[in-house]
Amino acid sequence: MTELATLLATLSERLLNLNTVYILTGILLYIFAFLTLTEPSHTSRKGTAAFWLILGSIFLFGGVLPHWVTGLLVLVMVAIDGAGRVRRGAYEGASRAVQVLEARRLGDKIFLPVLMIPLVTFGLAGAVRLAGFDAARMNQAALVGLAFGGIVAMAVVKKLTGGTFSMLMQEGRRLNDAMGSVNVLPQLLASLGLIFTAAKVGELIASGIHAVVPEGNLFLLVVANCLGMALFTMVMGNSFAAFPVVATGVLVPLIVKPFGANPAMVAIITLTAGSTGTLMTPMAANFNIVPAALLNMKDQYGVIRFQLPYALTIWSLHVLLMWTLIKVWGS
Repeated sequence: MTELATLLATLSERLLNLNTVYILTGILLYIFAFLTLTEPSHTSRKGTAAFWLILGSIFLFGGVLPHWVTGLLVLVMVAIDGAGRVRRGAYEGASRAVQVLEARRLGDKIFLPVLMIPLVTFGLAGAVRLAGFDAARMNQAALVGLAFGGIVAMAVVKKLTGGTFSMLMQEGRRLNDAMGSVNVLPQLLASLGLIFTAAKVGELIASGIHAVVPEGNLFLLVVANCLGMALFTMVMGNSFAAFPVVATGVLVPLIVKPFGANPAMVAIITLTAGSTGTLMTPMAANFNIVPAALLNMKDQYGVIRFQLPYALTIWSLHVLLMWTLIKVWGS
């Protein structure tokens, strides 16, 4: 029994590791690069293949490469993309008639691959929890489960459609090309958040607010807090990356401590106020730019233009809500 427990612990340590996800991602990007390089009709096959090959190498070997080498590789990727060498390939999709026939044949079964991803994710996390591992290992298992869920979903798609592995990879490359270099934004924006926090940008903003906003003016401080959160979210692409900067530099020293506001209450309102910035920025590529690309919208900023009035309205309500709650209930 002890040997079995040791074996299970060893397997979980090796499989439930983010390095496994990074390796799988790198291999997938290598396949995309190879498919691009072997497409004669591609207008920029060498530049595009090089971009995905470098990104795949960062995922595969980032854990052993010196940091400065990884930084240089990122700069090379920026240069390739900045020169306009990352482009979409030519794809021959199924005709409209074939798509209709396949939709009728599959029916609601088409949702099975999508359902596999959360089922595997939560299933793996739950299994790790039941096995007695701590919360940190469970959270890591959920992230790894997300990747494994994608693999299971791919297998289900292949079974349902009767397609080949080559077709599966070509469709994956098509979606990857549709999003283009914005695929790299989550990693870059996460790094940007860490840099801003380490550079104490929040404290710099707080000193600027002190110079402009009269001392003790709660309403203007709330406006500055929510505005700063929304603007930083627009720069970083998501409110989770922006929150540490604004919370440590503005929210806590200018609102929580002087006015005795409930930290949990004002923190969640600040966080969701920042989420309105997500609706107004192309940096939130997964929400605003990718849908426009996948739906072949003529205006790549069409989603943002539609969301803008709603975002401004919601942001205004956040300001009024935070100010009211602090004035009425305080802490």
